[in-house]
Amino acid sequence: MPRKVQSTDVFADEGFRLRVMRITDGSHGKRVSVSLHSHEFHELVVVTGGSGRHVMADEEYPIAAGDVFLIRGKAAHGYSEADELTYVNVLFDPDSLGLPVRDLRRVPGYHVLFRVEPKLRGVHKLKGCLKLSPDQLAETSHLISLTEAELIEKRPGYRYMAVAHLMQMIGYLSRCHSRGEDSERRPLLKVGEVLSHIDRHYCDALSVDDLCGIADMSESSLARTFHDVVGRPPMDYVIRVRIGKAEDLLKRTRLSVTEVAFRCGFSDSNYFSRKFRSVTGRSPREYRRSHSTQ
Repeated sequence: MPRKVQSTDVFADEGFRLRVMRITDGSHGKRVSVSLHSHEFHELVVVTGGSGRHVMADEEYPIAAGDVFLIRGKAAHGYSEADELTYVNVLFDPDSLGLPVRDLRRVPGYHVLFRVEPKLRGVHKLKGCLKLSPDQLAETSHLISLTEAELIEKRPGYRYMAVAHLMQMIGYLSRCHSRGEDSERRPLLKVGEVLSHIDRHYCDALSVDDLCGIADMSESSLARTFHDVVGRPPMDYVIRVRIGKAEDLLKRTRLSVTEVAFRCGFSDSNYFSRKFRSVTGRSPREYRRSHSTQ
């Protein structure tokens, strides 16, 4: 059984789950390994030197300097054949930190790095990861150092600054992914483009054919990929994105339910109300009342 790393083992302050850990195998030419383990938080891995193999369940693939990948909570992983391998683990809990990633959902590379790759790696034995150029690795290392310095020095406002540097790092890596030209990774970016397109055009008329065209996939392939990545069919995902946008409008505006429905891509307010209740368990009006500040 993989060892499970608890948040209390990693974060000194449970109220602020962000930590930078620099790892070196210290082998001086000898090959070593790190046993399989899982954790309750995200682990963003940036390989800074050496080589080795990243192991997940019953699969593994080579890694080297410039490789970047995300391990989502609960996914067991480890390393084998580490030869002078050095890497940085940026450990964080996005929910507890309240990261405002809404705008990043419009960047295809964000979806690939944080949603598509972590999900497909365990399902389809996806090998490889984002590979940074030397200049990109240097910029990423700089952002890591800025985050680390804030966490070590703990000057007034350090939490704000550390999270700001983390957000800058996530944004930078998402852009790096979007600019990737690796032909083997283009299908992943296509899926990211579909997710990004939905987030940008949720209020427009969308069809499965539209999404298949963007992904350059057949309807069956797109359905299978969506199930693996987001756990539901493409159009069901579109509905849930629209409902999420509607929840936000109901909480922060006084727009009528009908107007909210139209702004979120529903042409029939009755259909919108039925879907809203099926997703949230409440009608739009009940939802608004429960979040009213009055």
